[in-house]
Amino acid sequence: MIAANYRKHPEAMALQMVLPFGRLLVWATSRPTTRALREIRAARGATFKAAGRVMYPVKKSVPAWCKEAARKVRELGQLVKKACRDLC
Repeated sequence: MIAANYRKHPEAMALQMVLPFGRLLVWATSRPTTRALREIRAARGATFKAAGRVMYPVKKSVPAWCKEAARKVRELGQLVKKACRDLC
């Protein structure tokens, strides 16, 4: 029913969709090229820093026992695969 209505009235669907035409989020560029954009980026960064929202990801370390267990699982999988081939 809804699809039939959109086929009859495509402009209704166009009004409900957010179309990403043009330069939306100009302030979110990685390297702004104009003075105004650089100022906006600097102000945004200062605001986030003052609010304490700048959080850098912490790299999770994998314990040695986990790496060793994963290696043994791979070796066991290879042995089982080889044994299955030998049976066929």
